Amino acid sequence: MFRKPKEQNHKNEKDNKNNNSPKNKDKKKQRKKVFKYKDKQRKSRLAGCLVKLILLALCLYGGYKAVYPYYQTWQRQQELLKKRPAVKKASDGTSTSAAWHSLKVFHQNLEKNYSFLYQAAYETPSATKVGRDFIVPGLVATDSYDYQQKKLTTSRDMTPQGIAVVQNYLLITAYDGGHRHASVIYVLDKKTGKFLKTIRLSGKPHLGGIAYDSKGMQIWVTSSKDGQSALATFSLAKLIEYVASAKKTDSLVYDQEIPITKMAKASALCYYADQLFVGYFNDEGRGKVSSYKIARNGQYKNSITTSEISSVDESISWSDPDGSTSMNKQIQGIAISGDKIFLSQSYGGGDSKLYIFPITAINNLDEKNATQVVRFPPYLEQITAYQGQLICVFESGSRQYARDSITVMDRTLSVNISALLNNN
Repeated sequence: MFRKPKEQNHKNEKDNKNNNSPKNKDKKKQRKKVFKYKDKQRKSRLAGCLVKLILLALCLYGGYKAVYPYYQTWQRQQELLKKRPAVKKASDGTSTSAAWHSLKVFHQNLEKNYSFLYQAAYETPSATKVGRDFIVPGLVATDSYDYQQKKLTTSRDMTPQGIAVVQNYLLITAYDGGHRHASVIYVLDKKTGKFLKTIRLSGKPHLGGIAYDSKGMQIWVTSSKDGQSALATFSLAKLIEYVASAKKTDSLVYDQEIPITKMAKASALCYYADQLFVGYFNDEGRGKVSSYKIARNGQYKNSITTSEISSVDESISWSDPDGSTSMNKQIQGIAISGDKIFLSQSYGGGDSKLYIFPITAINNLDEKNATQVVRFPPYLEQITAYQGQLICVFESGSRQYARDSITVMDRTLSVNISALLNNN
């Protein structure tokens, strides 16, 4: 009965001796090394997974930070869209209804957020109703040549830029914010604001400025040619003919396109006293403005000569970054009326500014020399003076910029100049 335990004890003693043998000790060491190596690999894999998770979290957060502002803009536009008036279109596919607000809401927003401007526009007698609350057409839909699909398609991103009174018309320029469609000029009846025609142009220029030379009966626009800034022009007669008989597929052909070699990006434009004042928009540094005399006889009658461009380009003094006659950046429009010069400034979603200067400051339009600065809604673009009124167009009505956190201006605004000057 007692032999088995003894045998078992004897066996255990034998096993212990075997375990303590040099051969078994080596095996143990080898197993420990393998275990440590595997443990190290496991920890390395865990660390790698942790790093990947951290990187993934950072990417997701970065993506969220990058995408969320766009989502917010989209969300705010959806809120505006709920209040959009019923869409109406002309026979050529151009939308003719207000893009975002009824006239009542338009007035309420302006009075609430810019009370002085509201008073100058609506509570001060005006000599003309031209440009007063005219709906900017085409903001919801404009049929124009699509350079991707090589045919006419509908743009929903037209962005207003320039404005000018031309005989019986009010013209508004616009470019496609999606950079697919040809730029256009909307033609309105200047007395009623009724939409008449969409002029389709060749190319996709920004069309930041438009002006009318009433003596030469020429319409001028800022454009581009062969990668350079340019001034393009067409006659009043051509405008009238286009409005009367052009087909939807017709593009207006300019009479002239004149490169301006020393100005990187011509944008603002104004006609005054036989001169074209051309402004250069700059979103980082100081801008430039130069003037070109219009010839009234000879080969270049009612145009500007090559020698005139060269002489001015070689000696641009107004707003030259290297000189003392600088003007603040982000200038969008220029207008001259009586003894005053007006410059509109805007960039981004903050308030725009209207700088008012005496005409004696023509060669030194630095902002410190402005006699007045008036606060305007965001995205103010070109301004034009007409019969004692300052007519303004805004790009905030474009789908690119419209949102419920700003005062969206989907109509033109006409402000009494005398009332602006009394803002003390």
